[in-house]
Amino acid sequence: MILGFSTHLNGKPTFFVEKIHVGIRIENKVGLSEAHVTPNYNFFVKSKCKPKIHSIREDPKDRWEKGKKIDFFINVRKKDMFRFAPVLPVVSTQSVYMSYAYNDIIEISINGQQLHDQNKILEFVKNDGFDTWEDFFNYFYPLIRKTKDNWYAAKIIHWTDLKY
Repeated sequence: MILGFSTHLNGKPTFFVEKIHVGIRIENKVGLSEAHVTPNYNFFVKSKCKPKIHSIREDPKDRWEKGKKIDFFINVRKKDMFRFAPVLPVVSTQSVYMSYAYNDIIEISINGQQLHDQNKILEFVKNDGFDTWEDFFNYFYPLIRKTKDNWYAAKIIHWTDLKY
């Protein structure tokens, strides 16, 4: 199944391709070929960035499950659609719920357990490819606010053995 990634969020480059490459090389020990390097690939960022090792996605039809094949793409449904990584299996999924509490607080629960520790929250944010809490907040806050009850439900799609 196609798992599309943005190259920019809120006007800022995501470097998700580079971060996923780092994660695949470290965690999955899978080689990457030059065919997976995008035209604007940033080798400097790749050498410095933390790996992106999962993705948070809404899955109302419950399609993402262990064993499904992940096709990593950018520019989905465009002329320049590009596969930037080898096909990998979904290793596992976990449910994630986010709600807006107050100020800049998003409460996060994974498989029914709330993340309380700030270090664990930041680890989760970084593992999803965000550089800062602010970047994560600025992306997910509007999605949470769009829901009827400020309760955003999604899945964490893992392509590594990590679980929370």
